[in-house]
Amino acid sequence: MIKAMKELEQELKLLIQSGHHLIYLLSFEEDRAQALLEKLAPGFSSRVSSWSIARGIEHAGAGAQPEPNSALAGVVKEKDPTWFILFDFHPYLEDPYLVRALRELYPVLVQRKQFIFIVAPVLRIPLELEKEIVTLELPLPEAADLSRILEGVIAGLEKSRKQPVKLEPSLQEKMVRAGLGLTQREAQRVFLRALIEHPEFREVNLDAILFQKKQIIRQQNLLEFYQVSEHLEEVGGLDLLKGWLKSRSKAFSEDARKYGLPAPRGLLLLGIQGCGKSLCAKAVSNLWKLPLLRFDTSLILGSYQAPPEVNIRRAMQLAESISPCVLWIDEIEKGFSAQLVSGKEASGAVARAFAGFLVWLQERRKAVYVIATANSITELPPELVRKGRFDEIFFVDLPKVHEREEIFAIHLTKRGRDPINFQLKTLAENSEGFSGSEIEQSIISAMYQAFTEGRELNSPDIIKALSETVPLSQTMEERVEELRTWAKDRARPASLDTKLSDLLSFGPGDKK
Repeated sequence: MIKAMKELEQELKLLIQSGHHLIYLLSFEEDRAQALLEKLAPGFSSRVSSWSIARGIEHAGAGAQPEPNSALAGVVKEKDPTWFILFDFHPYLEDPYLVRALRELYPVLVQRKQFIFIVAPVLRIPLELEKEIVTLELPLPEAADLSRILEGVIAGLEKSRKQPVKLEPSLQEKMVRAGLGLTQREAQRVFLRALIEHPEFREVNLDAILFQKKQIIRQQNLLEFYQVSEHLEEVGGLDLLKGWLKSRSKAFSEDARKYGLPAPRGLLLLGIQGCGKSLCAKAVSNLWKLPLLRFDTSLILGSYQAPPEVNIRRAMQLAESISPCVLWIDEIEKGFSAQLVSGKEASGAVARAFAGFLVWLQERRKAVYVIATANSITELPPELVRKGRFDEIFFVDLPKVHEREEIFAIHLTKRGRDPINFQLKTLAENSEGFSGSEIEQSIISAMYQAFTEGRELNSPDIIKALSETVPLSQTMEERVEELRTWAKDRARPASLDTKLSDLLSFGPGDKK
């Protein structure tokens, strides 16, 4: 589990006291890792020495060799209690000679009260050392850390400009919040650039920090900051789901914690393609006033930069550092399908990544609200849909008559048309079995036809476009019924059952 810095310090002390002499610190931030070890070492009457392939081992004297075997030779020569930091040593853990040398060195470390810390951004532990090495992950800077970094940047600017940098405490707090999710060096550069670019920094300039942050996170190919413009009012139907979401709009507040409520965990939206699941996920971000992060499983699992389990861990760490936030996983079955994680086509790396993701889903303590969408229940691993992973599972069915009427009104309004000029009930009646996205496409298709003929759009144009479309519910009828059967007793419906009222709602008086 990802730990806060104070918890990490305590864990590190316990590992040292309990005799773990090979410790793997997973992090990109070598400076912070070294500073942490230099802070703790004196408490154990030890000094710190470091090695890198570029300069060899520290304090080795003239003629020292930078090769990795020289690092272990330097350890052997040192007789006093010492903490040795090996930076980026992970590629050499594939060398049988070095692996064997570490195994034979272990009893010497125990005898001399010495410790080896491997600091690297990638986790690679050979099977031979699995029982000897323990792994810890250095968390990203928290708000207090970033606040100190910002103060340092301000002090540096004031010294160079020879005049004070005027920032209200509340604005500094917002700058720190905007910088969450960055490493120490990234935050320092982003804060400095923002204050140089905007000498009279104001709240409207916070976008400068967010823009730089998005650029940095985009380079990592792990999560994407999603710019949200959708609102829940743009979702047609799904009244039960929308009501449930609105009732939890204050669930991340301090008042909710004082009341004794736990932070909401997540939501799985299962249903037929094109019926508003992703739209709802995006609209929640606006409803709850939380940033939206998009988790693309194809990027996480398909990246060649690092193993999938490492990418998962880094992505979850990033999401927690930005909390409270909404983490949107679209079509989760595409990345974590049952076949990939436990079936005949199972991949060891994907299975390990999935296992890590499940542990995080169950045990995370930060306010990261996960909204996952899925179109197929047969492709979802059963471990994912059991109780406890998500607060609730909602089934999103094809829109009913009154919902289709609402969907037509929403999409006509979005395209500058007044719904009152259209026969909404007739359109809804003629679109039986259509999804929301298919209704939208029928309107667009009708608009193209009317535009080509040089006239205004009307209801018959849309009815004609509907008649020329074969909805997905017909081409995949068996799968739709399979979904409905599964969800009947296992998921909450996202829409009210209004069969009788829908039947009685049709009568004379449709407006043209």
